[in-house]
Amino acid sequence: MHDYDLQTQTEFKSTQEIHLATGDGLVEEKMARLEAALDKTEKRLKQMSVLESRTQFEGEGESSSGHGQAFMSYIRKGLDMPLQAYEAKSLSTTSEEDGGYLVPSGLQERLYATLQATSVMRSLASVRSISTSVLELLIDKDEADAGWIAETADRVETETPELSKVRIPVHEMYAKPRATQKLLDDAFLNVEEWLAQKISQKMAAMENAAFLMGDGNNKPKGILAYDTSVRAEWEWGEWEEIKTGANGGFVEDLGGLSLQDLFFSLKPQYLPGSSWLMSRSAQAAIRKLTDEDGRFLWELPLGGSLHPTLLGYPVVICDDVPSLVKGTASKSVLFGNFKEAYQIVDRTGTRILRDPYSSKPYVEFYTTRRLGGAALNFEALKVLNFAA
Repeated sequence: MHDYDLQTQTEFKSTQEIHLATGDGLVEEKMARLEAALDKTEKRLKQMSVLESRTQFEGEGESSSGHGQAFMSYIRKGLDMPLQAYEAKSLSTTSEEDGGYLVPSGLQERLYATLQATSVMRSLASVRSISTSVLELLIDKDEADAGWIAETADRVETETPELSKVRIPVHEMYAKPRATQKLLDDAFLNVEEWLAQKISQKMAAMENAAFLMGDGNNKPKGILAYDTSVRAEWEWGEWEEIKTGANGGFVEDLGGLSLQDLFFSLKPQYLPGSSWLMSRSAQAAIRKLTDEDGRFLWELPLGGSLHPTLLGYPVVICDDVPSLVKGTASKSVLFGNFKEAYQIVDRTGTRILRDPYSSKPYVEFYTTRRLGGAALNFEALKVLNFAA
């Protein structure tokens, strides 16, 4: 055994000496291996470049792991496969018995951005997100007293402002967009975009109406659900109103004066950021009004402005504002600083429950979220009442 090992080593040594002496393909072999390795690396780099440049679908990138991937699998296919295939632990932020699964942060942000763009009131009012079921605020009814004083002079006690406590609870709203399973199986369908669009369209219409007309019963209390009164009778908790003098319209040749009275009734500190909000029918009536020189009060958008202006302030049209009907009293025009006047509250988190049974052959996505709304500052907004 020992003689055999010695003989083998001697033969191997002789062979290597011959290779080194003659260069019998040893260098060429190593070069070939190196070139093959370089070609393989180049191919991998090209593949990575293609993957980075191609269009990403949902379920890739940031959402390709954890909660995002599990959620998209749940939306497309439900839970018919074993839970392990959907990384069930990633969906444990809320159980199905609690009303569905929390949507991942990417979809939540897309849904919120779409709501902001499509909801008129969200673009005007103040919006705040909370993690509890109610938002409580203290509002100054009047400004705190202040004054000038010398450095060494005695300080006298100033008057403290009167405070009003505002409590804004959140209420649950839902939407049920639906699709066929065939559509969901389409690999080119961006499920996140489709779902965000469908949910936001339905919810934007519902919440916008509630922010304006909601009675506060299982929904936000809308701006026009609060009482209004003329200045002589006004008190905190009501909006101040200006009456036009005619039900469903303007007194002839006095329409412009009614608008000016409404404009000048707002305190100057609220003018920055103020805007008009009116129905389409009120817009049609106001566009015909002229001043003493015969010039129209309504001005078309100029420059980069997206909205027409009235008395120098932008006009926003919303069909949820009561329509102007001749002979019928209505509060069809509002003016003021909506961010100061009204608060919208969102509770973080949106839940979706996949339902393939209730509306066969469609798959419904029962979507719930919680939000609220209430008035904050009753000096920051005025109402034009088309009433005698």
